[in-house]
Amino acid sequence: MTLPLIIDTDVALGVEHEGRPRDVDDAYAIVAALNAPGIDVIGITTVFGNAPLALADPVAREIVALKGRAVPVAAGAAEPLSGNFGETNDAVEFMADVLTRQPVHIAAIGPLTNLGLLARRYPEHLADALSVVIVGGRSVGNRFFLHGKGPVNDFNVEQDPGAARALLEHGVPVTMAGFELTSQVSLGAADLERLRPSAIREHFLPRTRPWLEYWQRTFPGEIGFHPWDSAAIDWLLHPERYVAETRGWRVVESPDSADTRWLETGPDLPDRTKTFLTGFTDDGASAFLEDIVDGVH
Repeated sequence: MTLPLIIDTDVALGVEHEGRPRDVDDAYAIVAALNAPGIDVIGITTVFGNAPLALADPVAREIVALKGRAVPVAAGAAEPLSGNFGETNDAVEFMADVLTRQPVHIAAIGPLTNLGLLARRYPEHLADALSVVIVGGRSVGNRFFLHGKGPVNDFNVEQDPGAARALLEHGVPVTMAGFELTSQVSLGAADLERLRPSAIREHFLPRTRPWLEYWQRTFPGEIGFHPWDSAAIDWLLHPERYVAETRGWRVVESPDSADTRWLETGPDLPDRTKTFLTGFTDDGASAFLEDIVDGVH
């Protein structure tokens, strides 16, 4: 039995924006899902984030084309949620249409704007989703440091905290796989060399190395970048690899900036219905890393 899945992504493999290479981990998550026998990718929706929508959307289509797959790609939000409750886009309409026909899981591995719009415009359709896995959220007060440098932001949430609130208030089952989880796993140069020969490998490697080098310059001591987004896919396939807690949540002002909103989770917060992934079981992290490497082909 395969899991039906929509991937909502700000994929930016190979993109340079604002003077630096952008995150590549969405691409690894997408191709792993496309290759997984246990997943049926129903569609991919795109959103601004790691790069402007006009740069991210073509990357998603390029990966699907390289895989030779007839997976529809729908462009979504180019900016955060507004006060217009009638707002929609192709990605939102695509997700709503799919959900009228079948229940699916949604892996939201970019800013949550498309999901926030879906929650506001089509709450009855979002209610038919099997689950939503987001890459975001933090324990109360956790400021996210790497080797003493930071704080690192909770990018997907902080790009559109209003959308995060709209999604979480809806009541659809939500699992959070964020920094606290995947900062425990690194994908380094030695791992990249182990990717099996394929057209995907040849496409991914020269577009990944600049990001790896940028990450290691920014955070000296890091052996590799963290595959945040791949965890959203892996959780659906292998929940036994993860340590999970049921928690409540709140969106609050960051202690670092009045202009930044945090998504905090904890066992004592209201609406104690969300799943928060805190870590891996004994062999979970190593199995997760091996599956990322094996999944790129």
